[in-house]
Amino acid sequence: MSESDDTQDMGFDVPDDALEQLQDPEITKRWPQSLTDMLMVIEAAHRRAGDDAESARERAFRAVRALSHFHGGHIFYLPKGKQIDRALRDREIWERHNGANVAELAQEYDLNEVRVYKILAEQRLLARRRSQPDLFERQGQSD
Repeated sequence: MSESDDTQDMGFDVPDDALEQLQDPEITKRWPQSLTDMLMVIEAAHRRAGDDAESARERAFRAVRALSHFHGGHIFYLPKGKQIDRALRDREIWERHNGANVAELAQEYDLNEVRVYKILAEQRLLARRRSQPDLFERQGQSD
């Protein structure tokens, strides 16, 4: 698929020099508001993390572009508040677990070790489902 083909999924054309054009308020006014909002939020997060304005803008554009390629044209649910915080925390615990640091993770995240083990078990199951679909799941059929 060519570059121009994959931008059509978003419902508008993204020119090759779009990163430079992000500085032009006339361009961002024509983009869907949700895209502009995502760009601004992601850029601000990178600025708070210490990136300079140009790097933050470039990273924001890349992130939104990646999201559009993955979710473009589809409706998806993005949790908020405690749900997203918990989901991100659990994923971070999974990624940081090295097999010998459960006590350290429990202390750092203000959890008990039993809860950390449960989180790891849940994340292990999710990781397995992502890489190994259930062979016995009946698709398209309801009980």
